[in-house]
Amino acid sequence: MHISFIIFIILAIVIVAVAGFFLGLKVSKATKQESPEAQNTTPFEDCLAKNIETFKYGTLTDARDGQTYRTVKIGDQVWMAENLRYNAEGSYAPNNSESNVEKFGRLYTWTTALDIPSEFSEQSPARDLEMYNRMKDKNYQGIAPEGWHIPSNKEWEQLMSNLEPKSNGTELRSACIWQKPGKDSFGFFALPAGYRFDNGAFCQFGKRARFWSKEEYGKSNAFRLSITENSVDIEGIYRSDALSVRCVKNT
Repeated sequence: MHISFIIFIILAIVIVAVAGFFLGLKVSKATKQESPEAQNTTPFEDCLAKNIETFKYGTLTDARDGQTYRTVKIGDQVWMAENLRYNAEGSYAPNNSESNVEKFGRLYTWTTALDIPSEFSEQSPARDLEMYNRMKDKNYQGIAPEGWHIPSNKEWEQLMSNLEPKSNGTELRSACIWQKPGKDSFGFFALPAGYRFDNGAFCQFGKRARFWSKEEYGKSNAFRLSITENSVDIEGIYRSDALSVRCVKNT
């Protein structure tokens, strides 16, 4: 066998081996990023303790069930710094596990959140003009504790006006639970409770937070604030989905 051919074969083997090595590193890195070990390992308790030390939280006690919530002032608004946990009919435990309720609150359909008949999940509340006019009040309570209410789009937008330009919502996300820790700049402490479809499927637990607005969107949709690890926006979704609820204090 000619010496040059042997050298060619050796070089080819070396090139393939090197390419395989770097490809292996790339695959290993991608796998690690998707593995449980790549998840945020900041303990929930440490994260919460740091927030309590950093922010001047107030407290709210719901007279209906004795649940106590942290509250925080952001700009001119006062928000609950936890998701609502009130166990109403038409509410669900995140990821279908009651053990998640203490941290993540409960998930509510839009009609449950607004405390209106379920028939309005697929028709406009305007069919009941008296109820519809009550809902237009800026402090319409819905399922919120006394003295608090379900936010409107305008109130969500006011909260978002405190974020940096072109923000992806990191100022609202907690520093724990999310794979990409949030900055939690205001103590809002948004947690990714996910959501529930009306077919009973639970989705995006640990990956996405969705909060109802009281505003309807067509006959079967309503607006919600969505926070992911890469975005924050207000859009319409089916009212029959079950989402988290954050309440804002009456003014």
